[in-house]
Amino acid sequence: MPNYKIIDYAYPTAGELARLILQYKNVEYEDEKVDSPDRVYEAEEESPFGVLPILKVDGKVVGQQQGISRYLARELDLVGETNEEAAVCDMIMDGLGVMFAKLRGNHVSKLAVKEQAALLKQMMEEDVPRFIDKYERFLETSNRKSGYFASEKLTWCDLGVALTLAGLQMRQPKLLQNHPRLRAFVEKVTSNPVVDDFIHTEIALSAIIRKNSM
Repeated sequence: MPNYKIIDYAYPTAGELARLILQYKNVEYEDEKVDSPDRVYEAEEESPFGVLPILKVDGKVVGQQQGISRYLARELDLVGETNEEAAVCDMIMDGLGVMFAKLRGNHVSKLAVKEQAALLKQMMEEDVPRFIDKYERFLETSNRKSGYFASEKLTWCDLGVALTLAGLQMRQPKLLQNHPRLRAFVEKVTSNPVVDDFIHTEIALSAIIRKNSM
């Protein structure tokens, strides 16, 4: 097994999914959170595009949050059984990226706290309901016995969607009250003890930090 190391900012990022993938597959890894200006600069210099997180695999660097998660999913057999299932995983995860588009980009971190809060509120009111409807519809039309998105077995996109929805529910507990398939999906994925523990530690902490920062 390769030596894995994730280097990320000290504040919450989308790197949580990579950590969950590794923990779900019971793979040991080193997790470094950087916060001092010198160490942040040094870590960003190692990144292919100057941003964190990065994943080191036996010292070799993989960058970009989706690239990291996709790489780990391939290595750890979480991409489905066929190329079609792998493509569905990519599609589902890219959809999440579009849903969060308002909060992505370097310009967001430079906005005043009130402006960031306004963007988050707009996303929760406009983008999230629209995409949740689409994900509910996808589960309905795909009609997989497993209740998963891409395959009859769990894939990385299931972990990604469940992680995202669980985090959003911490802000808005009634988020899925009119979406029975998504609600059942989240309950199924989070019934795994590793996933449940991760959500109630890493994601709960992230929600608290984000709430207090806004």
